Amino acid sequence: MRKHILPCIIILLLLLTGCVSGQVAKTTNKTEPSMSKTEKRKIESWAYWLQHPSIALMAESPYELLVTDYSKDGSEEKAFSSKDIKVLHHFGKTVLCYFSIGEAEEYRFYWKKQWKESPPNFMGPENPDWPANHKVKYWREDWWETALKPYLDRILKADFDGVYLDIVDAYWFWHEQGMDVKATADDMVKLIARIATYCRERAGAGFIVCPQNGLGIIEDCSPTYRKVYFDTVNMVGLESLLENIHSEEDMRYRLELAKSLADTGKTILGVEYIESGEYKKYRKKVSKLKFKLIPYASTPDAALDRLTDFYAE
Repeated sequence: MRKHILPCIIILLLLLTGCVSGQVAKTTNKTEPSMSKTEKRKIESWAYWLQHPSIALMAESPYELLVTDYSKDGSEEKAFSSKDIKVLHHFGKTVLCYFSIGEAEEYRFYWKKQWKESPPNFMGPENPDWPANHKVKYWREDWWETALKPYLDRILKADFDGVYLDIVDAYWFWHEQGMDVKATADDMVKLIARIATYCRERAGAGFIVCPQNGLGIIEDCSPTYRKVYFDTVNMVGLESLLENIHSEEDMRYRLELAKSLADTGKTILGVEYIESGEYKKYRKKVSKLKFKLIPYASTPDAALDRLTDFYAE
């Protein structure tokens, strides 16, 4: 991304003074809930940047919605403050915080060194595809109290506009370990709803909840919790929906489920991990879908360590 001197100077001044005008305020008054930016205007573009994100580059980017980590490097020491997020608000950005709810990450503040030798009761096996990430029994209260609730408190304190919930498909992992799929799916929906309630009671009804992937949950859960899911989420993020797919059958299945969500007014975010030369082809595929999808393309390695010029061509 090109750097522009004037925006960077403005951003620096805002960070130093904390004097940010025009931001969307949050309120703890439940009778007068705050309105999220998505309720005031429709989101037409988004970007996804998790590794070493830059407030300055995100602020001067053309993207309206940003999904980023709560910290510059994943650690608590370099966590973003409300002043940082207010800078993004000043530049008209809606900001969601990436939040893994189905795995424990060794580089997070809640991780204890002794867990390697003596794991807590909620801990499952390490993810072979993502070292230092461990499946968790997400339905357990000790997972909520040890990691999720403290993490949400930090997200709320920093004034993020919502959460982008990853590893929702952990419900399927535990089904593959022999558990009843309806039970694991229901428990995941319960957790998503609990997160939404906790945050909206503190930040206002406009707080955004956006699960990533795990679309099959709306068919695998019970009818009661299917309704809860639809009533709770505002957006859904989908990786590799049109490119790098597992199979044509899987793609058609996911497209049908995505359309069912879009038809009820949910915002659908899509991210593909492709070369820049494939951007035009990807945008053309998106334009032919039977529902609205807001696309973004990151680098093929899926490192999510920079912003791309997805709309530059």
